[in-house]
Amino acid sequence: MNMGMKGIGVRRLALALSGICVFIAIGAVPVYAANISFTFSGTVSDVHGGVFTFGGTGTNGFGSALPLSGAFSFNPATSDVLPGDPTWGLYPNAIQNMTVQVGNYTATFAPPPGSSVMQVVNNGLGNTFKVTLNGLTGNPVNGLSPAIFEIELINPSGSAFANDHLPTTPPSLSSFSSNQWRLVFSGVGNRVQGALTSLVPLPAAVWLFGAGLIALIGLGSRGLVTRKES
Repeated sequence: MNMGMKGIGVRRLALALSGICVFIAIGAVPVYAANISFTFSGTVSDVHGGVFTFGGTGTNGFGSALPLSGAFSFNPATSDVLPGDPTWGLYPNAIQNMTVQVGNYTATFAPPPGSSVMQVVNNGLGNTFKVTLNGLTGNPVNGLSPAIFEIELINPSGSAFANDHLPTTPPSLSSFSSNQWRLVFSGVGNRVQGALTSLVPLPAAVWLFGAGLIALIGLGSRGLVTRKES
């Protein structure tokens, strides 16, 4: 009986794995396929207000020269709320999730209740790519809670973008004369900020692997329920 059950378990596992391959091959996991993810890194150059701590490593307050890392995913099909303006793309709540780490401090974002906006400006005055996220989740630093995270790239020459659409690949940092990030905390003037050193796509294989694991877990749990009921 035990050998028979083991045989059934092996066959179910094989079916689950083959199902994952089919899901990936035919694109049956649109949630993961639809979103685009960028990872980023940088360093701290300035700390202002109550979140400054001399020699701080993040959770106990921020000092200078700490590393920044993080990632965010967004829906590239989000509608531009300014369709009549070909020079300014404004995309509210395109961001699906984000994690940012400064030193040993981590903050996250997810809607709702958080809100976000992505902007792509392409006009005669230059190009701007800006990501703003409101409503972060994270532990307080020196009694101050995380509130806003921003990335802003500016190119006065106006040669970074061909239109005002959401980019499906990360804008090259070398195309911008200024690139800044800032993590703002509650109150006035409490923030840590610096420059980005990289903005790159998260490989699609990572999303596919995650989708496969979720499919495997789901099929496995259904098999467990079937065994209990039988």
